[in-house]
Amino acid sequence: MPLQKVGLVINSAKSLAVRTGEQVVEWLEARSYQPLLLPEGAQAIGRPDLEVPPSPIWGEAELVVILGGDGTLIRAAQMCAPMNVPMLGVNTGHLGFLTEIEGDELFEQLEPFLEGHYVVEERMMLTARVEREGQVVAEMTALNDAVVSKGPRARLVHLKVSVGGTVVARYPADGVVVATPTGSTAYSLSAGGPIVGPTVEVLVVTPICPHSMNSRSVVVAGTEQVTITVEESPGEVGLSADGCDPTRLFKGDVIRVSRAPYSARLIRRHSYRFYEVLRQKLANPWR
Repeated sequence: MPLQKVGLVINSAKSLAVRTGEQVVEWLEARSYQPLLLPEGAQAIGRPDLEVPPSPIWGEAELVVILGGDGTLIRAAQMCAPMNVPMLGVNTGHLGFLTEIEGDELFEQLEPFLEGHYVVEERMMLTARVEREGQVVAEMTALNDAVVSKGPRARLVHLKVSVGGTVVARYPADGVVVATPTGSTAYSLSAGGPIVGPTVEVLVVTPICPHSMNSRSVVVAGTEQVTITVEESPGEVGLSADGCDPTRLFKGDVIRVSRAPYSARLIRRHSYRFYEVLRQKLANPWR
């Protein structure tokens, strides 16, 4: 009978994540699980024999343990969500808003999780597609948000935002954030957008520093498509998904943002309460 597979994503830039990763591998192997590590993590803990690049093999994992913080989990979702693999976020960073447990809880919680004692919270993701002269030139997915924003030396970008083919607003602004409910507590919140419950299936459209006194966020159904047209771009402007390196945009480019065909599956304890975490983490996030 083949060994049960458990994925392990390690933020190699965090020494605590690396040390914990070494311990998790030992713990799993002592209990006859087969750990799967991405190349970067395998090298960080000195176990190149466990290296498994992103591939359908990861879809065979019972779950994927993610050691880092929110950023590590968000990046891991790019790989795990399309394969429908549940993710256990372990905070070895600062905020840990999306992660489920702290690093010092891991080993008392891991065995119950591997035995299936958890609930799965489905978090919608989005896709963003760039069209130029009728051709798709870039496509990306995100758990948090897709952001159209100006470069460091650009003046205001003029953006037209439409929903379902109807023009909603024209923004002279630094940019526009289209966020999922998960992303509503990230950049969108900093830009003045509302907090949305994580399982509400909507998209939140929020202008960034609009040159207007009456620009507001717009919340649209998750079944709608949000279209952003670059009408004027005096300087650099780009599209970034979940903070990735931006794709350069030009006047006339059209960005179409819609719900992805899959969701991120986050492992939660039965006692998890989103609004309690919201109060604890965002009241004083850097304590």
